[in-house]
Amino acid sequence: AMVTSPKTMPADGTVADLRATFANPHVMSALLVDGSAFVGLVDRDSLRDETSDGQPARSLVRRDVATIDPDAPLAEALATLDEHAERRLVVLDRDGRTLRGLLCLTSDRNGFCQS
Repeated sequence: AMVTSPKTMPADGTVADLRATFANPHVMSALLVDGSAFVGLVDRDSLRDETSDGQPARSLVRRDVATIDPDAPLAEALATLDEHAERRLVVLDRDGRTLRGLLCLTSDRNGFCQS
């Protein structure tokens, strides 16, 4: 169910880079990474029209996102998504830093997003 190669964006990107990412209407969040290390997530809704294109994308990042270990059972992942009222769950290695993937529910929460 996990997307093993989610679309990511370098953590040193800009708001202009975020705008380009969000030009795809199916992209609801941007995963910022420094190499393979997860830095945080930027939701489409947090990007305002008045935000300068040159502003660092990192300034809009959310670090308080729900995460899970790649070996966790799917039932635990679904429970975490429900508990946090989220549709996306960042999958991090046991080191708590290395991005392994993304678990994403469809808008009706009846299936999983595909890569």
